[in-house]
Amino acid sequence: MLLKTLAYLLLIIIILSRPDAAFQYAYEGLYQWATKMVPTLFPFMMISSIMVYSGADLELGRMLNRILKYIYRYSSYGLYAIFMGFFCGFPMGAKVVSELYETKRLSKTEAETLLAFCNNIGPAYFVGIIIPILHTCGHHQILPFLFGMYGIPALYGIFIQYITAASKNKNPKKQNIDIYFVNSNQNSLETSKISLITALKKSCIDNTQSLIVLGGYITFANAFRILLDFVPLSLNSKNVLSSFLEIIGGVQAIYITSIPPAQKIFWIMTVLCFGGISCILQTSSFLEKTGLSIVSYLKHKIILTIISASYYFILTNFI
Repeated sequence: MLLKTLAYLLLIIIILSRPDAAFQYAYEGLYQWATKMVPTLFPFMMISSIMVYSGADLELGRMLNRILKYIYRYSSYGLYAIFMGFFCGFPMGAKVVSELYETKRLSKTEAETLLAFCNNIGPAYFVGIIIPILHTCGHHQILPFLFGMYGIPALYGIFIQYITAASKNKNPKKQNIDIYFVNSNQNSLETSKISLITALKKSCIDNTQSLIVLGGYITFANAFRILLDFVPLSLNSKNVLSSFLEIIGGVQAIYITSIPPAQKIFWIMTVLCFGGISCILQTSSFLEKTGLSIVSYLKHKIILTIISASYYFILTNFI
């Protein structure tokens, strides 16, 4: 306890020693949240919540099941979570899975399995920000980078479902409980729909609160870029390390470095796969109230980052 207290005091002293720099870093985080995250993410959060409250999530999941049933062996709600996680972007994957688990539409096993691969950077951000950077750095073939960002997690989701199934087969009693849990709740929840006006109000309140929390984490993580000012490293190294704190500003920080283009792309793609400390904190805010394991999420995120980093290293240096 004493060490924790001393660590907190040291952080306070560091911030007070350079208040102008701390203010600037925090301001940049707050600006990124207000100008990029809120207008991009809030509409998706609202639509997703309304779909959950109205029962449209199950209908969409059933539609997806007709297409993906031979690839993904998840429930209809699980397929809906995969769709939202991949197409709406981070942190919608964590938010949707948490909501579905909290309302007993997913079992704990399925929820934690989905979190392993469906909480990624959104295509809108990739197309709007990353593709122009790739072109500027001389990469005009975009499909290999799209595969690394979305294809690798999609394949990992197929792999992890078989690992989970194999684990369940060793414990048939646990498997039966999970199947009963999902099926019984899916049947009973079909009748628990609310009016559109009520869904809009509840969605607006819940998602506004969630966005405020996310903004706090982004500002907090960005402010602690000040710690790197006290580390005896080159500016390029500091910019790369800062991207692992918060990725929205971190991508730009890597882009303006003087390192070779191949290294810029490698580090940008790697940090996007990892998500940054800020993204992990945001994910934990959704998982905390549900009891889902942030440790399990981190384990799979690190594994995926290592796989993706290896892929991008080969792609940017040898292909």
